[in-house]
Amino acid sequence: MKMGKILGAAAAVGMLAAGGTAFTASNSLPAASVTKGYGSQSITGVTATSVTYNTNTAADTVTSVGLVLTGDTTLKTIQIAFNDDAPATCSDAGTYASIADQTTYSCVVSQTVGGTTKFALVAS
Repeated sequence: MKMGKILGAAAAVGMLAAGGTAFTASNSLPAASVTKGYGSQSITGVTATSVTYNTNTAADTVTSVGLVLTGDTTLKTIQIAFNDDAPATCSDAGTYASIADQTTYSCVVSQTVGGTTKFALVAS
């Protein structure tokens, strides 16, 4: 299946909140911004206004994840993970735009598309 079509199903799944954490901020994820992937997404500790999965030319590997988070999150540790892997710290420190009140990230990854069913974003 094409990843774009597969994530259409993820839009119906929406956001899953991670339990057992001390975060009190509300969390949200706009389904319209999800372009590649499969399954479910979990966003904890921030509000994500955009999550974009960028692939190589063959579209078989996710090469980076673009994030747009509400507010200035540059002092937070941003971690991402696929499937049930341990979260890894995003390689980008983030760029805050005060007029838009959002922080953008481009997290470099190398994740095989086949078999990828989950994405997680944790900010602490």
